[in-house]
Amino acid sequence: MNFLEQLTAEWYSYKGYFVRTNVKINKRTQGGWDNELDVLAFKVSGELIHVESSWDADSWEQRKRKFLTKKFVLTPAEYEKHVGAKISTLRRIALVGLGHSTKADLDWGGGIEVVLIPNFIADISKELALKDPLQDVVPEGFPRLRAMQLALVYGMPR
Repeated sequence: MNFLEQLTAEWYSYKGYFVRTNVKINKRTQGGWDNELDVLAFKVSGELIHVESSWDADSWEQRKRKFLTKKFVLTPAEYEKHVGAKISTLRRIALVGLGHSTKADLDWGGGIEVVLIPNFIADISKELALKDPLQDVVPEGFPRLRAMQLALVYGMPR
């Protein structure tokens, strides 16, 4: 599991979701698996978030094709089978891209939200920067988030 997958899993767990990572699906008859889901985050309210992340340097078209044919391949019923619960809300998030993008690059259809990695990091940072580590420290079970919190609050000389 890479850093981005770890950070994503920590973030959703910190936000109260039950999280599974690197979920293998579509077993091959000759062994192995056709697909692997990076992060599944589930709340007992029935909300399921499936996040696929990549730091790749592919073109936007190559990335979109890869995600649509290898990553976001399950139907809602198949998601329910894998999580063992009824799903009321399904969000599919492609967490990608460090560089320039156009509006067309970010429109993949099929209900897939394309979130740029810098925006994801910024969203986490906005929330953690407001938490005083002396009053509301991120729990030790979330080492990446705790490191971010401390860097955000104490990282610049005062």
